[in-house]
Amino acid sequence: MIESRDQNPTTIDSSAWTGDGGAAGADAGSPNATVREAVAVFESRDALQNAIDDLTMAGFQRHELSVLANDETIRERLGDVPNDVGSLAHDPDAPRQAYISPEDVGSGKGAAVGFPAYVGAIIATGAVLATGGTALAAAAAAAAAGVGSGAAGSFLSQWITDKRNEPMLQHLDKGGILLWVNVGDAARERIALDILSRHAIRPAETHEVRQTGSM
Repeated sequence: MIESRDQNPTTIDSSAWTGDGGAAGADAGSPNATVREAVAVFESRDALQNAIDDLTMAGFQRHELSVLANDETIRERLGDVPNDVGSLAHDPDAPRQAYISPEDVGSGKGAAVGFPAYVGAIIATGAVLATGGTALAAAAAAAAAGVGSGAAGSFLSQWITDKRNEPMLQHLDKGGILLWVNVGDAARERIALDILSRHAIRPAETHEVRQTGSM
């Protein structure tokens, strides 16, 4: 695993791609409200998972983490899939999906919580948007056909695992796996940058992205 450290990580001027000169730090209710993020590229799933484990230990929540969606979704959103995923690190239009840990879709948890828990996981993979609802329709069909919750859970666990791994495997062939972290404030930013840079291919960078719903 390659480790990169930098005491002066790069900050990208978001006005270049949000169209907002000086929008950073705007009030949350402002049309120009922004969210500050750290972003890094990882050379393996293990390196990504190690970074996420450290971020979790440092107090970052799962909803503050996101990864790049699969090639099909990128193509639908952007018209093409770049050869280097790093070029999307600061692209506000790059499609993302929530990060799902191996534990979230493991057979042990699936057996414990049963079929309904997988609905949330399916949504988190972005599969509902990417397939027009096919994923949930398939799950509903399985339930209607009388498939037991254990069998349905096992099937969906494998399906979600495949959906989770698909974009990572695709992106490893194009330079690595992207991870975005919502840092919130300066103290959390320093922590996130230190953790990401310890595990990433190169030093983590920061930017500000327009807050969801403020477009």
